[in-house]
Amino acid sequence: MADTQSVSSKIDMIKVDGGRNTSTSISLPLVVSIVALVIAVIGLILAAASLTQNANNTFVIGETGSSAGNTGAQTDGINDDDDRIWVVAIGHAAESLEYIDELSGQIEGFDVDIVNAVCRIAGKNCRFSADVYTRCWDSQVGEAQRGGVGLYSGFYDACTGWFHTYLRDRTFQFSDPFSTIEGEKVGFFVKPGNPRNFTYQDISGKKIGFLDGYSSDESCVARQDIQGVPIPPENVIHYLDREQLVAGIQNEEVDAGFDPVVYLKDSDMVEVIPGFTAQCAIAGQSMMMRKDNTMWEWWNPAFAKLRASTEYKRICRDLLEQHGHFPGPSPEEHCFDY
Repeated sequence: MADTQSVSSKIDMIKVDGGRNTSTSISLPLVVSIVALVIAVIGLILAAASLTQNANNTFVIGETGSSAGNTGAQTDGINDDDDRIWVVAIGHAAESLEYIDELSGQIEGFDVDIVNAVCRIAGKNCRFSADVYTRCWDSQVGEAQRGGVGLYSGFYDACTGWFHTYLRDRTFQFSDPFSTIEGEKVGFFVKPGNPRNFTYQDISGKKIGFLDGYSSDESCVARQDIQGVPIPPENVIHYLDREQLVAGIQNEEVDAGFDPVVYLKDSDMVEVIPGFTAQCAIAGQSMMMRKDNTMWEWWNPAFAKLRASTEYKRICRDLLEQHGHFPGPSPEEHCFDY
């Protein structure tokens, strides 16, 4: 009868040595140690991958403090802490509401001034996270519009300066608006001289350009009392920024662009079609956040205090005096009670 050996003390292994199979034995504790080491290495690799993924968040800090990681972003929407960091995303469009100052490298503008003032009044520790707009709200041609991965995933607590629309309201919640909707009146823009004979009364068969993720989208056009709506997907072209949209109009990639009038009304690259403006938003610029986020609870009363103060009027005045070297709405178009 063959000799039986306890598996608790020995494990038979086959070792390849110079092309020859040689029987040897390895103790069980050594095997367990090797397995544990392999698991630890895999864990380190996964952790490194996670850090690399989050490294895309670049934090640009305003007056409220020094740089910080995104550990302060809202995750459960329940716990509030005076020491926590509230992270707000802000874009980098070259307009008076938000732009990158060439000397300081910081993001400046009306939206930045509002956030800094409200956070100071509320006694909150706020930080800015510079990110592309589509990580707050995304719209792809022929697809349902949806919340951006940054706000969905909790990279930040809120996105700054987003107009309240019907579609966005189904997905996110909004603070009280800190601007009117007058600056969001939208129109059709064409190449100077209108060489393609575009008319807003009937846009059947016309290619229309839109800014990706903006409230002035194809669903807003579809609500207008004009012929040719809704626009079929093959006639919709999205652009990532206003410069690309203007180039598309200039190169006649599209028959017309659909954009807020205040940003292009003085441009010599395009001209607005007279006699038509649309209102795409149902409320002015607000803080847009996940529905489980509690930021609005302190933001709304703090903004109410700011609006009742002379500081709000100063911020509105600075929209023209400090930030007016970039295109954008006037204080009368954008601010309450101005």
